[in-house]
Amino acid sequence: MGSMLFLILGAQILTGVMLTMNYTADEQLAVVSVDYIMRDANYGWIIRSLHMGGASMFFALIYMHIARGVYFGAYLKNTHVWYSGLTLYLLSMGVGFLGYVLPWGVMSYWGLTVITNMMTVIPGGARALDWFQGGFVISTVTLKRVFVLHFLLPFVILGLSLAHVLLLHVNGSSNPLGLDETNFSVPFHPYYSIKDLAGFALLLAGLVGMTFTFASLTADPLQWQPINKMKTPAVIKPEWYFLYAYAILRSIPHKAGGVFTMFAAIAGIAVFPMISSNENFQSMKACPPARLMFVIWVANFMFLTVIGAQEPTGGWVLAGQFGTILHLSALVMIPMIKADWEFYLFMTAQLDEEESVVNDVKRFLGPRLLSN
Repeated sequence: MGSMLFLILGAQILTGVMLTMNYTADEQLAVVSVDYIMRDANYGWIIRSLHMGGASMFFALIYMHIARGVYFGAYLKNTHVWYSGLTLYLLSMGVGFLGYVLPWGVMSYWGLTVITNMMTVIPGGARALDWFQGGFVISTVTLKRVFVLHFLLPFVILGLSLAHVLLLHVNGSSNPLGLDETNFSVPFHPYYSIKDLAGFALLLAGLVGMTFTFASLTADPLQWQPINKMKTPAVIKPEWYFLYAYAILRSIPHKAGGVFTMFAAIAGIAVFPMISSNENFQSMKACPPARLMFVIWVANFMFLTVIGAQEPTGGWVLAGQFGTILHLSALVMIPMIKADWEFYLFMTAQLDEEESVVNDVKRFLGPRLLSN
């Protein structure tokens, strides 16, 4: 997963640089420049479709990468790798959102309005919001700043990704059994290089297939409509990879509480190394209860993704609140269940060993005591 993420990141940077050659960060010209890329620029539609599909695939790989790390207990191997990965995830969410704004459709404008107004829940947030917007309302100045940040931050992600890999090589990666494999290591080439090349082939085939067949699979139809600042859409929603967080944000009626809960849900995986003990088995393969909780957590993530795309009325709000509680509870319960299960296993094994020793002593001393 990590190597495929590197490949997608490189493709995103390359296609993004190509797109900037024809994009104009201006309220009046942004939509026109996007239309020019799609209709008139040589192979512009392919480059933009690769960029859009690559963003979806990038986040799909991130979520699988995180889920795999949780399942195999990667946070126990090297906490520095875990926290650098979490930082990369947060930066990637920021870059993904900024890129969603650039086409300047209906969802771009109102999504930027919703997200930037979250800054007002912190002390001094209103002043910071005015500073970021370049005024009291979202304007061309805001769009230019979004464009600059979207262009620069991927290079920050690239540099931090290299640091992430360097930290990984300090202690090595985890494994499905979660055991110390120092004495069973194999050379990177040809074993892992061949495996990565096979993954690259599958990834590129999927990306090209999405580009030429389902280029607008994840795009909202409202994103193609011109902005009307006087009319708010009935349902404001981000791209699919942010829907789970958006569902959590909407499930809390209090503004500050919703923002805090959303960030807690996004960065909640940071607590895994904090509340975990030095477990002998890092992986969940030795812990059926934790596996069950993991499956519930993943299913609930998909459930929240569906809820985030719905209109926040009636039962959807209640379902979002239930999903939010379950998501936050799972973040705490998964490492605790693993630790308790391992303690139970080792205590049971220790008691069995002590009982076996006592029985051996009785068998050895029994005849002697009777003869005496």
